[in-house]
Amino acid sequence: MRAIEFNEGIATMQAKDFRGGKKSLEIPRSFKNTPTQLPGSSGFVYTVTSPGYSAEISIWDPKNPDYINAATSRPVKGPKESQWAYLQRVESWNNSKITPGQLIGALEISPARWFPLPGALQVEVITVDEDYRGQGIATALYGIVLTIMKRPLVAGDSQTPGGRINWVSLASIPGVDMKGYVGIEDYNLTPNSRNSRGYQGNKEQAEKNIDTIMGKLGGDYIGQGGRDRGNDEFFAFDVQPNSTGKELEAYVKTQLSKIYGNTAFTSGLYAIWSGA
Repeated sequence: MRAIEFNEGIATMQAKDFRGGKKSLEIPRSFKNTPTQLPGSSGFVYTVTSPGYSAEISIWDPKNPDYINAATSRPVKGPKESQWAYLQRVESWNNSKITPGQLIGALEISPARWFPLPGALQVEVITVDEDYRGQGIATALYGIVLTIMKRPLVAGDSQTPGGRINWVSLASIPGVDMKGYVGIEDYNLTPNSRNSRGYQGNKEQAEKNIDTIMGKLGGDYIGQGGRDRGNDEFFAFDVQPNSTGKELEAYVKTQLSKIYGNTAFTSGLYAIWSGA
């Protein structure tokens, strides 16, 4: 199944609903200028800022002409320039004194404490400057979490079409494994257990469910949910972003729906670093 299709539980957001780009890029709160060179030959640098519950990874271009020129002298208001536009330029000029370059991409992440893998982080928001799109900035932002921080990364609850493409591109990073996950209430799998509503699972049905998930569908058990999902058992499924067939995805969905209906299980995508 293609990773772009294993999105049950990931809402589809239209591109027009989140334009992102320059207008959405702001210097993180509590920002400290401690840049690290981004791997590769791009010349870009990155920073990680953690002002509170969430964290923000930012990528900067130290050689952007606008950044270099803005840093030379305080802007002078043009004769036909609006006050708003002028103040924007002044703000950019002030920011240039504390940043390592022009801000060109940012990823906001938060702890996914409900996910069974230790240290997992979930995508909240990602955006890239329009002038830098198509240069792998989004993939680099995800890559910092996976290959440098070495933390599991869980896809957000909603994605634009571009966001889905970015997730498919993760599979091209050597050493990154991308998986689909399914979370299922424990009482559907454990004989004689009860759910929060007092419903008791059936031993025979539980055994059939496990056989379907792990035997017929090839799911790998990855653990029990954490905060707010402690009664869920999670399973991982292989995804193949370059495949053109939809049969396996449809089969997984159909088989699970037979057991749990259309809304009793959750699923999505996650990626982990398995390289050296």
